[in-house]
Amino acid sequence: MNSLRAVLLGSCVAVAAFAPAPAAVIVPIAAVPNSVSTVAYGISDDNVVAGGFVDGDGVEHAFFGTPDGQYTTFDAGEGGSEARGINSNGIVVGMANSQSGDTAAQPIFERKPDGTLLNVTRAGVQLFGFAQQINTSEDKFAGVYWDFTNHHAVAFVGENGKWRGDVKISEVHQASAARGINGTDAVVGSYFRPPMHGFLLSNRTLTTIDYPAAHSTGTELEGINDNGLAIGQWTDKKGAVHSFLLDIASNSFTDIKVKGATQVQAWAINNNGVVVLNSDLGPYLWCAKKRACPTH
Repeated sequence: MNSLRAVLLGSCVAVAAFAPAPAAVIVPIAAVPNSVSTVAYGISDDNVVAGGFVDGDGVEHAFFGTPDGQYTTFDAGEGGSEARGINSNGIVVGMANSQSGDTAAQPIFERKPDGTLLNVTRAGVQLFGFAQQINTSEDKFAGVYWDFTNHHAVAFVGENGKWRGDVKISEVHQASAARGINGTDAVVGSYFRPPMHGFLLSNRTLTTIDYPAAHSTGTELEGINDNGLAIGQWTDKKGAVHSFLLDIASNSFTDIKVKGATQVQAWAINNNGVVVLNSDLGPYLWCAKKRACPTH
């Protein structure tokens, strides 16, 4: 499979500070009943999570609901469905044909609160790729689509089932992906130069963000909230994936860890600072402060 289509991890090092490790709280996310596996990707400000689960027949379906397992499940098309983002207005975004493993073959969708499914289009033409985080203030979502003319992945912002504009990456790159957007329209994601680098685009200013470790081989930013906190993932030389919380104002990193897990992938953060993540031990909510974390 074309590595640019897959929009994989990769990357570099930056000068930054590490924040003291807080007494983080970790809350497990319940598996979808009768599922073989459950993966959570999105979280709203009212702590509703969204993701995908695989059933006994090996087919992936989308879901959303409370972390204790009160879920609504749905399909957005054939070949598997995956919900990647949800906001407090009840709008869900993601992609269909999720099991193809090919960005160029995954129709992007937006699901309205009444269950109406919109195919995300540009000038009336279906876009393929995925949509991830969606903000609540404007219902704008961040995503990536496959450019069939130039044969590369392109970061974009959409709204109400339509492409609204590409995310302009001023650095030379071969592919890009937008993964998070907050209420001020600050966008985070990654671009492939190579290797893969995380980025923040705010007020038309691009900042490249790489996890500060000599053994890092890749960085991606996955989400951002209205308080200037971003989350992301980085890969080490052995291929293990790790995650972090980034305070943009102070440029300080806090490692996100799950005791006993060797793979930790943070996917989204809400405005209360609650992070949704997946690991080889299962999906969790991670909270730097106990009072922000939901309990069940």
